[in-house]
Amino acid sequence: MPLTSAEKQARYRARNMILLTADARAIADKLMEMEDQAKLVQVVALLRNRLDPTDGRCRWVKDDGGRRKSGIARAAGRKDAVGDCVVRAIAIATGRPYREVHDALTVAKVRHVYAGGDGDYWDKRERRRGGVRAFDPDHGCSDEAYGPYLESLGWKFTSTKDRKVRLRADELPRGKLIVCISRHLVAVVDHVIHDTHDCGAAGRVRVNGYWTAPSAVRERIAAGGEGWKPR
Repeated sequence: MPLTSAEKQARYRARNMILLTADARAIADKLMEMEDQAKLVQVVALLRNRLDPTDGRCRWVKDDGGRRKSGIARAAGRKDAVGDCVVRAIAIATGRPYREVHDALTVAKVRHVYAGGDGDYWDKRERRRGGVRAFDPDHGCSDEAYGPYLESLGWKFTSTKDRKVRLRADELPRGKLIVCISRHLVAVVDHVIHDTHDCGAAGRVRVNGYWTAPSAVRERIAAGGEGWKPR
């Protein structure tokens, strides 16, 4: 008895398709069963280049900085994304709990806004929107608000505006960095981008400056002591 169209489609899916949510070994086994070995070699090369770039780019690891575990509700009006890059980057690079950093920056934004601000992009936006948005780090945070907080932790800022530096492994120092790019802050740990998305744009993004960890922390990491740990 000939197969129906639905049965043919089911057989094709069983032979040629696998969900990316499946077990990693199952996905690898399915790929190795491919008849087109040239395509398999291409897939492996693409994955290897993404995991360990050889052209000077930074590798990317998806990391929310502990946002999901913090229990902080998603900001009103944001269904998919959260503008918490400042909190996320600082939590990842410093190793401090996400909620602790979020609370500290909320206080810093309140003080900055009530002090009158400096009239930059973020200050104007906060005054225009008003309400909770003016104080919630989920809606952005100016460097005048988070800068003093990082300085209180012993972090130092290095400006790169006078020279061309891009978000690349061969143009940034090793160690734990909080990198400033256009309207975004990202943690870079030993040349690996830790963020919810790959903001490196294949190494083309210009860097405005970066924060470096206190010397005591850098020395401890270099000596193999306790430092940043993956989440």
